[in-house]
Amino acid sequence: MQNMSATEFESVTLEDDIVVTRSKPGDFVVCNLSSVNLGKAVPAGVLERLIPIQVRMLDNVIDLNKIPVVQAQRTNSRYRGIGLGTFGWHHLLALEGIQWESDEAVEFADRLYEQIAFLTIRSSMEIAAEKGPYPLFEGSDWANGAYFDKRGYESEQWNELRGQVAKTGIRNGYLMAVAPNSSTSVIAGSTASIDPVFKPFYHEEKKDYKLPVIAPDLNHNTYDVYRRSAYIVDQRWSIKQNAARQRHIDQSISFNFYVPNNIRASVLLNLHMQAWKSGMKTTYYTRSTASDIEECEWCHS
Repeated sequence: MQNMSATEFESVTLEDDIVVTRSKPGDFVVCNLSSVNLGKAVPAGVLERLIPIQVRMLDNVIDLNKIPVVQAQRTNSRYRGIGLGTFGWHHLLALEGIQWESDEAVEFADRLYEQIAFLTIRSSMEIAAEKGPYPLFEGSDWANGAYFDKRGYESEQWNELRGQVAKTGIRNGYLMAVAPNSSTSVIAGSTASIDPVFKPFYHEEKKDYKLPVIAPDLNHNTYDVYRRSAYIVDQRWSIKQNAARQRHIDQSISFNFYVPNNIRASVLLNLHMQAWKSGMKTTYYTRSTASDIEECEWCHS
């Protein structure tokens, strides 16, 4: 969800009918991504220590990595865009004992991602004080305060940070993006991105093997939250959660719908319309079941 522009070409005819083509590179989006493991970091209370390290690491990637595509290298250096994301949302809800289909989960998403946004912006501002802001900072929404106005950030700590950003600048023109993180989450022993688990317990079958997959920290306390799994939970609650989260994410979120294969077209359309009207920038995949899933009453209500 970054600005892009076309590469412009110009042909010039020289002596002896020699034609030379010159190009002015446009802007190509570059992904510099890393994610917080919510299921580990939040219970441990380490976000305030972790996020500044993570932002600095992502900013260093921009200088250390050399991209052979001129447009991408140019965009990387001009905007210094990064994408700090998260995974392990359902894992965290299970540890906190918060049901997916609840106002408590929506309010928790709002509070948590506002905290993450604040720490990320402050970290980028502190690096700007040390190394300078990104080259196109002047005239941006960061510089004139429009970024904070659009999100309704009016508390004392936000107003203080807003003033610091206006004075010092910010190191990265883009800061936050929530990627799918399905493989990463498995390696880290948590749940994918902001998605509900497929099931609390199931077997993953491939051609040559069959592996048991268990929701992280599954026990008699967490099972009650995990049992309302991906194809069972009311997707309208997922939208409400993600709308609360989107307000604090300057880029976008890989948000999936999980629906039964017999869902009516009108219901699927209503889900997409609800997502759009709630202020979400994007939806990602619409995943359906291979066969009917029992207990899926919400899509018929």
